[in-house]
This record gives sequence, structure tokens and C-alpha cells, in this order.
Amino acid sequence: MWDVTGWAFATWLKSTLILAVVVGVCWLILGSSSGWFWAITTTAVVIDGFLARQLSREWRFQASMRWWWTR
Repeated sequence: MWDVTGWAFATWLKSTLILAVVVGVCWLILGSSSGWFWAITTTAVVIDGFLARQLSREWRFQASMRWWWTR
């Protein structure tokens, strides 16, 4: 159970961390009053939500092939 769950959680954590670093760098370069910064931040939030949804679907698919899911 933990191999599938751990993989999904680690992948989500890595992708969220990468997006957070991108937003942080954009904040340092553009500043928080820039419209581009807010557009980039909004895009990062949408991408993170999409990736979380896709990882959830993949986790359910992988989990359905394991013994603990069918109990």
C-alpha cells in the first residue's frame, strides 16, 4: 500500500515544490505588484490542481491492482 501511496505523494510534493520555486523566483524578479506575477501564480495553482487530480487518478488505478484495495 505504501509503495503506491508514497510514490504518488512524493511525485505531488516534487511537482508542488518546483512550482513554488518558480513562483518564488518570479516574485523576486517581478515583485508582487506585477500583473505578470499574479498571472504566473494563478497558472501555477491551476497546474498544481491538475497534477494533483491526475496523480489521484493514477493512484486509484494502481491501487485497484493491489490486494489491499479489493478487501
